[in-house]
Amino acid sequence: MDLTTLAAAVLLAFGLLGADAVMHTGSVQLNVAPLPKDAKLSIDKTTLETEFEEQLSEITSVPSVVNPPEIRSTRDEGLGMAIAEALNVQNVAFAVQQQMGYRPDKLRFALFTQNGKLSGLVNGHSHVVGNFQNIIQPTEGEPIFNFVKRCALWSGSQLAPYSTTLYLLQQHSADGNFQDVSALAEHSIQLLPNTPTSADRALFENVLGLLALFKNDAKKAHEEFHKAMTSDPRNPVPFLNAAFTDVQLDKYKEAADRMRTLIRSAPPANRVLLSTAYTTWGAAAMGLKDLKGADRLLAIAHKVNPSSSTTLALWSEERREAGDEKEAAHLNHLAKEAASSFENYAEVATLYFHLAWRDNMPVTRSKFANPGVVTFH
Repeated sequence: MDLTTLAAAVLLAFGLLGADAVMHTGSVQLNVAPLPKDAKLSIDKTTLETEFEEQLSEITSVPSVVNPPEIRSTRDEGLGMAIAEALNVQNVAFAVQQQMGYRPDKLRFALFTQNGKLSGLVNGHSHVVGNFQNIIQPTEGEPIFNFVKRCALWSGSQLAPYSTTLYLLQQHSADGNFQDVSALAEHSIQLLPNTPTSADRALFENVLGLLALFKNDAKKAHEEFHKAMTSDPRNPVPFLNAAFTDVQLDKYKEAADRMRTLIRSAPPANRVLLSTAYTTWGAAAMGLKDLKGADRLLAIAHKVNPSSSTTLALWSEERREAGDEKEAAHLNHLAKEAASSFENYAEVATLYFHLAWRDNMPVTRSKFANPGVVTFH
C-alpha cells in the first residue's frame, strides 16, 4: 500500500470513528472469552456468547421511560475500528475515540477452571460504578444456562443498575420477594452524590415507592414518590404515582389537582404517560362522585392511547356506576381484547395496581400487564 492510499485509509477510519462515537453513545461493548480447554462443557463459545448476550439484553430491556444501554458484542465493532485494526493502528484509534469523549462501558465474561471446579469471571468498566470484577461459582448441580444467567444478572447490576432493578421488580412481582430489588435500589442511591436534585436518584426512589405499594403501605409509597418528585421535578412518572397514592388514600381532590396541574403545566410527551394522567384524573373524579367529569376524562385518555386496558376497564366501572350496563359490558370486552397490547412502563404504578376510586379500599393488583413474548415449539 503506497503512502497516499494509506493516508486516505487512516483519514477514512478516523472519520468513521467519529461517526461511531455519535451512533453508539451509551453502548456496552461485550467480550466473551474462549472456553477453557480442560472444562467438560456441553456448550461451544458461540452458544455461550449468544446466551450471555441475550440474557444481558433481556435484563436491561424491560419497557421503561429510560432508554436501556445497547449491548454490542466485539464482533459488532464499528467500520472505523475494523479499518484501524486492519491498518494495525487500533491503539491510536482508541486514543482518538477517548479524545472525542467516547468511552463505552465494557464487559468481559470468561469461564475458567481452578482445582477442577468451574467458575465465571466478570469484569469491566461502567460509567456508573467504575471498574468492577467478580468471580461467580455455580451451585451444586446448577445447569450451565442458569449459571450464565446469574452471571449476566450480576453484570447488569453493574452496567445498568436501574434497568436491572426494574427487571428484578417484574420477576418478583408474583412472589413478592423484593429483597434484591430493595438492596440494589438503596445501594444505587448511596453511590449517588447527595445533591438537592438528581434524576438518577429519583428513579430509584420511585421504585422504592412501588415496593411500598406491593406491601400495601400506601403512606410509605406516597412519601417515596414525593422524594422522587423533589429529586427530579421534570420526570412525570413520580407525579403520576403520587396521584395514584392520593386516590388510594381517598385524597381524590389532591389527585385531581395534581393531574390537572401536570397536564396543563407540563403534559407528558409520551402518549402512554399522558393517557395515564387522564385515567388517574378520571379515577379521582369517580372518587368525588363526578361521573360526568370522569366519563369525559376517560374518553380523552382512551383517545390518547386506545390500547390501554386499564383505561377501558376503569371506564367500564364508571359506566356501570352510572347505570349504563350495556356500555359497561362493551368497554369491559374491549379491555380484555386490548390485554395483548403494551400496557404501561415498568416504573408506573397503574401497571401493577388498580386505581382504588372507592373509599377505604386496600391496594389490589391490576388484572392487566405487559404481554410476554409467545413462542411455539
